[in-house]
Amino acid sequence: MFKQVWLVKYHQPSLPWLLALTVWCIYVADRLMDSRGQQGSKDELTLRHRFHWDYRGLMKIALCVGVVGVFFLLSRQSRGLLAYCYPAAAPVVLYFLISFQSSSRGVSWFKNVVAGLAFAYGTTVGVHFRSGSSVGFHELALSSEVVVFAALCMINMMVIDHWESTGESERDTEEKAESDAENKILRILLLALVIVCYLLAGAAEAFGSQTHKAFYLAAMVGAGGLAFLTLFRHLFSRVSLRILADVALLLPLPFFYLFAN
Repeated sequence: MFKQVWLVKYHQPSLPWLLALTVWCIYVADRLMDSRGQQGSKDELTLRHRFHWDYRGLMKIALCVGVVGVFFLLSRQSRGLLAYCYPAAAPVVLYFLISFQSSSRGVSWFKNVVAGLAFAYGTTVGVHFRSGSSVGFHELALSSEVVVFAALCMINMMVIDHWESTGESERDTEEKAESDAENKILRILLLALVIVCYLLAGAAEAFGSQTHKAFYLAAMVGAGGLAFLTLFRHLFSRVSLRILADVALLLPLPFFYLFAN
């Protein structure tokens, strides 16, 4: 999607593999850190945390192999790209610092904001490097497309946090009130994102940019999918909700090509 929006014709063939392996390594490392902090209450662990904790020995070996693979793929990238990517590493480091110290239940708002920024900028910086920008990373940081994508990632993580921390039923009145407040905030954020995407799509159409319009409409579909799950959460199991949250983040891709043509 970003290749089409930024009119990029070529990037390093190994770049998608580098991104995929890096994201996987970060995910596994984060799950292991979370599981370690909650091992005293194993029954309360989510399935994904429990899986990583039960097979932590195998996961640690796989993680070490993955890290070696990341460094190998990094060595295959151009020096210019590596220098361009340095700022995107900052939110990743900050995320792990927060994760190491955080053990609270509920939605980790700041942690998810940092995670959304890390994921959005980390996955787009390689493509933006090939866009021929004369400004550099500063242009990427202020790109409305990346900001919208980052917001979608942040809210996706916040929604998952909310679902996993509340469970099927809240323990007491105070916890239920906190859960209801979080739910309202998430709905407001999703509504705001849908409105912003709609306005940006209208502005792109006014400038005659069909590709940019398609991007914002596709992002609006993703936000709408998360909003649907938030509103009708009671119809789905916890496992189904976790899977559908990821599906909502994949929804923009087919709709982007549908709207762009």
